[in-house]
Amino acid sequence: MVRLKCKKCKAVFEMNNSSAAASNLLIHVGGLTPVKCPACGKRSWLNVYSSVKEPITWPPQANQQQPAVEPKLTEEEREKKRIEDSKYEKPQP
Repeated sequence: MVRLKCKKCKAVFEMNNSSAAASNLLIHVGGLTPVKCPACGKRSWLNVYSSVKEPITWPPQANQQQPAVEPKLTEEEREKKRIEDSKYEKPQP
């Protein structure tokens, strides 16, 4: 994995070495290759053969967290929750 930094939005993201090099094999200037930033969607000429040392900022941490697991409910609590949820359902015609 190579860690790249977008020159336009300054987002730091990771990309596979093979996909970074293979995505634009025909278009390159030395080690620079046009890479599309996943954060802003713009292309920048980046060196795909060396990594930056900064921490990753894309994707945001909030999107990577797992959803909270609901606690186990007893039969009685499930029935109360079902009744409460059914109060807000729209009747079907």
